[in-house]
Amino acid sequence: MAEESAVEVTYCAGWDPGSRKPVGVMSVDAARKRDSAGEPYAVLLTADARPRALLQIDWGRHYLGLFLFDEHSRRDRAFDYRELEPGLLDLRHYEQWRYASADEPEFPERAWHFTLTARPDSDTAGVQLDHHGLFQTSHDIPERHRTLRRAPFGDWTAYADGRMLGFKRSAGGAGDVTLVPARHKEDQGHREAPTPLWRAPSGMRPRDLQAMFTPGSRFSDTELGTAIVTEPEPARMLRLPTGAVIAADPGTLRGSDEPFTVMVPAGDYPVLIGGMRWESEGWNETTAAMLRILDKPTTSWELAVRPGQDIRLLGDDEFYGFGVDTGMGAFLDASGRDALAAAYEHRQQSDAWDDDKETEIADPNSATNLIAYPSGRGDGSYPVWIGRTADGEVTCLVADMLVLHDMKPLPPTAPDITVFLTPTPTGSGVRPEPKPADPEATAEFLTTVAASIEAKQEQVSRR
Repeated sequence: MAEESAVEVTYCAGWDPGSRKPVGVMSVDAARKRDSAGEPYAVLLTADARPRALLQIDWGRHYLGLFLFDEHSRRDRAFDYRELEPGLLDLRHYEQWRYASADEPEFPERAWHFTLTARPDSDTAGVQLDHHGLFQTSHDIPERHRTLRRAPFGDWTAYADGRMLGFKRSAGGAGDVTLVPARHKEDQGHREAPTPLWRAPSGMRPRDLQAMFTPGSRFSDTELGTAIVTEPEPARMLRLPTGAVIAADPGTLRGSDEPFTVMVPAGDYPVLIGGMRWESEGWNETTAAMLRILDKPTTSWELAVRPGQDIRLLGDDEFYGFGVDTGMGAFLDASGRDALAAAYEHRQQSDAWDDDKETEIADPNSATNLIAYPSGRGDGSYPVWIGRTADGEVTCLVADMLVLHDMKPLPPTAPDITVFLTPTPTGSGVRPEPKPADPEATAEFLTTVAASIEAKQEQVSRR
């Protein structure tokens, strides 16, 4: 094996882009324990005293991140994989940067930046190029380039092989490398930092949902001042003959509005509309709507999802929600969806319609109704959170208008001690056995896609 193909392996907590050095160096045994426990750690691959690749691994969050470095020790390519099935990694995101000079900092705001977002159930990926303007389109991506086999601990070239690490292909073929331990000493005094160097991408987490329905709770907004939670307004009882709950815009109800995967016992349940007032302003706002199923303490929350939605695919602060186009949201039973959609449209066209007062639409034939509520600050997309007791019973569903989500709670607001749970994904059937390509072939394919999108952008700009 040629000397130039030797690659040193450093196990660490992460990478410091400022000093361009690994932080929290640990032994191979410590890293192996973290790997087995599903705890986050990082692997740095270096050659000739220069970083070549950085792996960020958190199997507890089903995540593998891979960064490749340029000759100036800046990350210029990033691969985001999620383990959706045991042993199989699905490509979720790919990013590529170009730097204008040798001293340009990493990830500049104004730079050539390509992004590809893939889905495990689609051969088409969304792509965008930010270069002299934002250009967005789609591109076909075969499944072999969207999947990767999960390798045993220590087999790091299964994710970044010789060509990806900057070595030329040997006369015999792929240009293998030899992995050797780096000459770093373990950081015996290393402790988990208060602010981690990195974390796996994860979806939005709920905040202070109980406080939204506790009168007198207070929140601080940097622009508008202090928000004070008011007494929640009771709406009508929601009739759920099947227990299959839909949250949707009542003005645009359609067949694609599917019920959540979590069912509740059939019955009639109260709906509460949460609100707040600005201490120094002259208006109130709707903050949330709660469908209360059980009058017991809520100890945990999870994101309500529909069939086929998998929160392991979500990026930072992303969520699956229901869309709003008419400024209103609603809860209803799935069995009355079509009839209630027609009844709501008819009511809107009626001269007697008053959307400030009427919150219920009923259909006597299906024995269902919908309870409508203002969607916070208007149109957009809003998550629904499912509350559970310590024993796992469903206590409520909360449609969060995200008005208070980014505000800071103030006394006397009680601390939020609930936990967030990950719902078990529901599969849509047996997936055909994929045949992943090798990582080098996928890396070259993605680079080619980026180049083709750049050419397409230039072609469009010349028209």
